[in-house]
Amino acid sequence: MAKKLLMAVLALMAMTMQAKVNVEVSETVELLSALSRTAGYPEYNMNMGGQYAQDLDSWFAPFKDHPIINYYQGLRENFGIAYNAPMDLAVNLVIDGDRLKFVGDKSCMDDRWVPVDIDGLVDQLNLFYTDTRFHEFYQQHQDFYQDILRQYEANVMQYFNQDWYPRFYGTEPGEVFRLILGFVNGGNNYAAQRQFPGQPKENFSICGYWTHPQMGSVLDPGNAKKYAAPTLIHEFNHSFVNDLQEIDKNAKLLGDIPNQLLNQNYNIMEQQAYPDGKTVFNESVVRAATILYMMENGYSPEEVSYELNDQLSCGFSWMPELVTAMRDYNTHRNKYPTLNDFYPQIAKALRQYLDTQQKRLAKPFALSKSLNKTDMNTASFTSEVMESAELLGILCRIAGYEEYCEDNTSSYSKDIDQWFASFKQHPAVEYCQQLRSQRQIAYDAPMSLAMRLVIENGKVVKLQEEDGDTGLDDRWNSVNMQEFLALLNQFYADTRFHDFFQQHQSLYSDQLKVFNDKVMPHVHPEWFTNFIGSDINTRYKIVVCFANGMSSYGASRHLKGHPWDQINVIGQSTVSAAEKSPKEIADYLVDMFVQFSHHPLFDTESFTSEMNQLADQLYEMNLNQMQMNRIQDGKSAIAKSIAAAANFIHKMENGGNAEQMTQQLNNYSTVFSWMPELLTAIGDYSNKRNKYQSLSDFYSQIAKVLSQHLRDEQKRLDKALK
Repeated sequence: MAKKLLMAVLALMAMTMQAKVNVEVSETVELLSALSRTAGYPEYNMNMGGQYAQDLDSWFAPFKDHPIINYYQGLRENFGIAYNAPMDLAVNLVIDGDRLKFVGDKSCMDDRWVPVDIDGLVDQLNLFYTDTRFHEFYQQHQDFYQDILRQYEANVMQYFNQDWYPRFYGTEPGEVFRLILGFVNGGNNYAAQRQFPGQPKENFSICGYWTHPQMGSVLDPGNAKKYAAPTLIHEFNHSFVNDLQEIDKNAKLLGDIPNQLLNQNYNIMEQQAYPDGKTVFNESVVRAATILYMMENGYSPEEVSYELNDQLSCGFSWMPELVTAMRDYNTHRNKYPTLNDFYPQIAKALRQYLDTQQKRLAKPFALSKSLNKTDMNTASFTSEVMESAELLGILCRIAGYEEYCEDNTSSYSKDIDQWFASFKQHPAVEYCQQLRSQRQIAYDAPMSLAMRLVIENGKVVKLQEEDGDTGLDDRWNSVNMQEFLALLNQFYADTRFHDFFQQHQSLYSDQLKVFNDKVMPHVHPEWFTNFIGSDINTRYKIVVCFANGMSSYGASRHLKGHPWDQINVIGQSTVSAAEKSPKEIADYLVDMFVQFSHHPLFDTESFTSEMNQLADQLYEMNLNQMQMNRIQDGKSAIAKSIAAAANFIHKMENGGNAEQMTQQLNNYSTVFSWMPELLTAIGDYSNKRNKYQSLSDFYSQIAKVLSQHLRDEQKRLDKALK
């Protein structure tokens, strides 16, 4: 009887939500977020939740050894239960009295949950829920929740015109839409679904709440329009779009188009948790509809243009063509009463895009038949391990940097966690966490500094560099280096770091020997210098930072009295793969050298005025991608894209895998939209070295190619937006 009553209440809630979308707080969402944060999930530890996150950390600090924590961490390690997956479970739970119950349908959940014993997990969750007195914590923060919900209603909902959707789609939503704020989910937004027995399917958008010392809250008026409102506008479209692809006629006419779109930019789609063509296609339609919504609901042309460019930067390269097609739908509603009626035209527009793109990508590869292999007779070099790199890498791991915590299975990572377990509250660790949250010192930045540090007489010392000629990452500019080094030395001494480093010498040397024997004979970065046609004074180095695990970074330095050093800092996983795929790793290392090299090509004084002007225009047109990839200006963008094109030629000359290169070209084209045309031009340069002694002699031809690309891209954007 109680279960029937519960179902009736849930059904009434669902019907109410169909009438009007409201923002909610969910006890089960907060519970799973709190568990994920306490278990150390990096994506739930962004430290963007303000005082609420501090309250949560304080409340749950005594429960870090609760029985569920180790089990839950194992779910992440063994099944990938992370990011959206905890939210997926949260919406399928209800609280009946003081007990959690799983009421949903497991088939609606992410496939990662398939091998998990949900009933067993719920039993443990109930213990955690009771032992932590979570309901008491939840009740104590009701005033905070309600205040944030009011801010959302006031500052975000004014941009949400719910009546627009049925008019645009010509139908009522096929699914119920629910909107929940996740108060320690930071900058991440997650989608989830559930299907209660006898009820319509419900789509959930779980939007992260964040507050930042410089940017303020996501719900401040300016941020609300720029960040929060587009998320809501986007997500509500899914209630209308998701079912359309399921219709038989649509599935047949689309054919393989969804998978082809996925393969266009597979890596970037996978990073966004869009693992299949169906998801990518639905996301594409939703994002195009969002742009049309913004056009018709008070957003300025500049804001709409920003949104379109943002979609391009997310890998949806076909967005201008799709927006153009859907605008045609919107102006011919007498012919197409519903968007479902227009799906044949959507398929036609995307097929034309794919055909055009295929021709763009095929053109440079046609040159590979005429390229001659360049023999490199120079001796290869060896990789090395640096104590300073291990020190910074381990410090970042202890500080919870997710990119330094990806490896949880190797014996080395387990040794680190065991040795340094008692130092998680060390002043250096806390300072490091502040550097990440306040100055974005993360990913490659720690390794950039590590390359400038040495251990002398038991002390960590920073090396001197040539005056005004440093390659240290700019994020370190505002850091008090003397203060940081003092804390780093304290950490080095307190943890007996040198003892740890010495105890692992056999591990380092054994793996480096295999790597040097198998991979390094294939690595010749000086090919790039010969190809460019200029002499440079650069040393190439490969440093293995075992603490980096699965990540690799580029770094450069100019030490006093020495030439420039271009350094690839690679993780243990790259070294471990040496036995199975040495040639592929060698290609990857050369690619790193090319992309991050300090080279006269990057001395932008050598660019002509025409190239400089083109560089600025291309940079502005691809601004979102440039900023996301930390490319500071147009000149650097052109230089990096030329370097990448040169590396493609190197692979073509040396029998690189065509399928892998095609995928890489797709990925590069997401960042540098001009890459296919530029690569074709660079291939022409390679075949005419008797005419062009150096690449700088070829700049006028490159300028022609870039000018034409600019005109073509502007036509695409104008057609979509004007």
